[in-house]
Amino acid sequence: MSLDTKPLRTMSYIQIPDFVFDSIINNLQRGYVVCDAVDHNSEEIEKSPSYATGYSRATIASVLEDLKRYKQTVN
Repeated sequence: MSLDTKPLRTMSYIQIPDFVFDSIINNLQRGYVVCDAVDHNSEEIEKSPSYATGYSRATIASVLEDLKRYKQTVN
């Protein structure tokens, strides 16, 4: 009987300063609040689905940029 013996992949860790981690969390929380505030019946631009979509996209781009920056410093 043969066992599938693939080499174990070594896990590497990325160190992110607390202030960067906090910034990422705050960005995601603000994005969530904007999305949660969408009101299809409101006349306010900040409560429109298109505003929430744009805000979310910018939030995701910002978080990805931060995470990629720290990933690159490790490699």
